[in-house]
Amino acid sequence: MIPIIYEPGETSFISNGLGRLRDCIECNVTEERNGIYECDFSYPIDGANFDLIQCGRIIGVTHDDGGKIQPFDIVSYSKPINGIVEFHAVHISYRQSGIVAKGTNISSITDAFAMLTNSAEPSNPFTYETDITSTAYMASADGVPRSVRQFLGGIEGSILDAYGGEYEFDRFHVILHNNNRGIARDFAIRYGVNLLDYKDDTDYSETYTSCIPYWKGNDNGAEVLVIGDRVDMSGASYNGRNMCAALDLSDKFQDKPTKAQVQTLASTLMRTRQTNLPKTSISVDFVRLQDMGYEELDSLLQCNLCDTIKVEFPRYGMSGTYQIVKTVWNVLEDKYDSMELGALSTSLADALGISNSLGGSSGGQTDIVDYVIEEGGNGNPNTWNYRKWQSGLLECWARHYVSSMNISTTTGQLRYATVSISNPNYPVAFVGNYPTLTISGQVSGGNGWVVGNNTDYSLTSMGSVYVYSSASRTGVGVAVDVMAIGRWK
Repeated sequence: MIPIIYEPGETSFISNGLGRLRDCIECNVTEERNGIYECDFSYPIDGANFDLIQCGRIIGVTHDDGGKIQPFDIVSYSKPINGIVEFHAVHISYRQSGIVAKGTNISSITDAFAMLTNSAEPSNPFTYETDITSTAYMASADGVPRSVRQFLGGIEGSILDAYGGEYEFDRFHVILHNNNRGIARDFAIRYGVNLLDYKDDTDYSETYTSCIPYWKGNDNGAEVLVIGDRVDMSGASYNGRNMCAALDLSDKFQDKPTKAQVQTLASTLMRTRQTNLPKTSISVDFVRLQDMGYEELDSLLQCNLCDTIKVEFPRYGMSGTYQIVKTVWNVLEDKYDSMELGALSTSLADALGISNSLGGSSGGQTDIVDYVIEEGGNGNPNTWNYRKWQSGLLECWARHYVSSMNISTTTGQLRYATVSISNPNYPVAFVGNYPTLTISGQVSGGNGWVVGNNTDYSLTSMGSVYVYSSASRTGVGVAVDVMAIGRWK
């Protein structure tokens, strides 16, 4: 699209505003999961409407395949000798860093969002929505005035720390999704098929093999410090180095815990978050389905931030489901320039340059918020396995086999078959909204792929699947991999 310039007070973004920037040379929007959301563009000083580009005004651009215009405040520029000016803009949601709120005794996500509106100075034009139902204690609401953006996820004990989730910033509307903002896309990126480039980054800088947990708070009017013994993480260390960290659990207990409680929670968190393993992120470039002649599979063509897709790269022994955690959208060409998969360390606090007074910058990280309270299955991928998290998150996964089937029904230029799984029922029933399903598979002899049947699943069953092929086939075997993520409470 052609970017549009608006006045700072614009709220509807349905007109051409002050004018369009038709001579824009480059314009990209970078968005990260629970992190930065910014726009960079370049414009010649002799280009049409150059005089309209001013700091404080808004540039309206698309940010993904949806095509909806999002507003970005122009905050800085640089003028090099070549006459091409580089501008930097931040999403309008960053304005929440200039709104101050305060509150105490916040013990539900409903009250947390109400605080951001009711106590705001100046008045808060943003609205808030979430599908999370939680009565957890919010430690950052201690009466100290802070910016709304900090409360969202810029400090320890923030809304993200207390309730988890994934933010979506849509103009003046903030949505906190229940850990599933994106969609489980029913296709895979495979080496030798549609994978063009691959880069795996590994970071050991925050790898720890042990911790000293502690809780600091008030007990009957007196300052109290509860310190646990050192908790060790079993397994290999980082090149033989045993690294220990101080683990602050002050926001995990509203009342004074015992030493045993502090140590138990620390042990659980280190085990479930695998703190002795490095952080990894994967950058990939791949051929989109529409470029392969499969336009009839329209629901599979888009991939947006927080969606999950499968990547298979046998050379590195990799086969797994990954979340898109960073995107760079090319506004002028209406396409993504790049996507990054895995886990980013960037947070809302990092994006705003806010240091956490309690040590570190927690922002969008939930490393010490949630932990597994129950798990089942024997680890065999051929049977159902599951994990129940304290926050209410439920994960179920399995591999199912169909020994012989025919692919013959015609749809466009493809053939498909509907396949009923022998054991489709989840080991634990989901509640609330249907779980997010990630379904992929392997067809014997190649030349085929598996997608879910989104009209046939429920809170208790994954339902049936579709198997596609470019030609009719008989007697083929299929292995179907399923990951279902939702809530158990």
